[in-house]
Amino acid sequence: MNMIRNIKLGLIASVMLLFVSCNSWLEVDPDDRIMDNSLFKDREGFLAALNGVYSEMNTPSLYGANLSMGMIDVMAQYYNCKFQEHNYSVYANYSYAQKDFKSTLDKVWSGLYSMIANCNAILEHCGEGNAVLPDQYYRLIKGEALGLRAMMHLDLLRMFGPIYTEENKGVKCIPYMTRADRVVQPLLSADSVMYYIIKDLESASSLLSTVDPVITDGPRNYDPGMNSSDLYYRQYRMNYFAVNALMARAYLWMGNTQRAGECARTVIEKVSNEDKPLFPLVDADYMAKNLPDGVFSPEVLFSLYNTSRESKVYKEFFDPTLSVVKILTMTGNLTSGRVNTTYDDKDDYRYRMWASTISNSKEVTYLNKYIDETEADSAYHYRYMIPLVRVSELYLIAAECETDVPTALEKYFNPLRFSRNCVNQSASTAEEMKSLIRAEYVREFVGEGQLFFYYKRNGLQTIPDGATASGTMNVQLTDYVFPLPDSETSQRAESQDNVSQE
Repeated sequence: MNMIRNIKLGLIASVMLLFVSCNSWLEVDPDDRIMDNSLFKDREGFLAALNGVYSEMNTPSLYGANLSMGMIDVMAQYYNCKFQEHNYSVYANYSYAQKDFKSTLDKVWSGLYSMIANCNAILEHCGEGNAVLPDQYYRLIKGEALGLRAMMHLDLLRMFGPIYTEENKGVKCIPYMTRADRVVQPLLSADSVMYYIIKDLESASSLLSTVDPVITDGPRNYDPGMNSSDLYYRQYRMNYFAVNALMARAYLWMGNTQRAGECARTVIEKVSNEDKPLFPLVDADYMAKNLPDGVFSPEVLFSLYNTSRESKVYKEFFDPTLSVVKILTMTGNLTSGRVNTTYDDKDDYRYRMWASTISNSKEVTYLNKYIDETEADSAYHYRYMIPLVRVSELYLIAAECETDVPTALEKYFNPLRFSRNCVNQSASTAEEMKSLIRAEYVREFVGEGQLFFYYKRNGLQTIPDGATASGTMNVQLTDYVFPLPDSETSQRAESQDNVSQE
């Protein structure tokens, strides 16, 4: 049995517990579903509940589109879609008051908090120990649930919270949900939310540190046989290294460069050991053998496993046959458009993610990162991968947090460039280093939903304009802060009225 079929039978078979063993659980509303104690009567029920979270993260309203290659990347101005007729113009223009944008934000907010509630149900049933869970499963399930809860709260904060500064960190913005029910909780200040995020990540790291096979074996992307894959395919789970990478991301969001750098360097050292690299940066040998791997899968620490990636991602966003009002693409052609100005080295493997073809008698530039160029029975497991956390981000974090510019270049920045088949860069000042890192973020995270947050974290008011080949545009700092959805504000008003009446 080949690798991709093994992954399907391994990862997806466990997810299918949701559709076979727990049909009755899926047939009820989510708010009732998470309160169903019968689901947690055995290990399989806990795994089904956790797999349900991973599965629903794939929905287009969440990480299957909006929070990866869709809305959030449009807002980062990657694509030429600011003209009024484009389906995504409301996002490119930050038109928060428009009906479509409001609807999208409502789905993002409610969807993430629904997944958080499901994580909380798992955590409540885990407790401080659970008789139906062997210690390894208890620590893995609880650790993964805590890591997922922290990640989703961090993304909510990065969207709906303020630009995190000393002046703004006291601004109340979102609740930190630790209960399985959906009772309205108070809005917390940004620094309070960050306190709970870090706390959850530290707890998750501690739980996973002694039981996660990823620490010694890496991704384990194979079927072990014996009808058990619970401890395999760790790239598609919130594993120990992903949790600690998220810690680096979270500390950097807070502006704590010392802790962010420490976390990033620690993970890099553990996963890039020359004797046994667990999540190595890609190199020329790998890319020569695996040209369809546009996501550089060996270095992905955590990702979605989306079997609809071809039909629901590439076909709906990037296919060159799409009309001009639907396709997400950089403006112009490969030789004179924004693709040309974005990539300083045309040998860059990331430059190869862009192609050009004639469609409807017009030349169309398109992103082929998520195209499926493999055969149906191919061994390429990455054909369904949508990256959420990758090692390359840690190299950029380590470079940004390094106070000595030559060290930042030699140990972190240029090794990342080398892995992308690019020439080395040089810098003599911290400002020059920051400029290099900024340009690298643009190249590195196309279709992965991280660039907008880089701009927000740094409070950038001048960014590349997706509607031009090389121009820039001005951004208001208020454009970086998503308004609370109407459904949330009305629910809070209603809750307040009930309290007043009492």
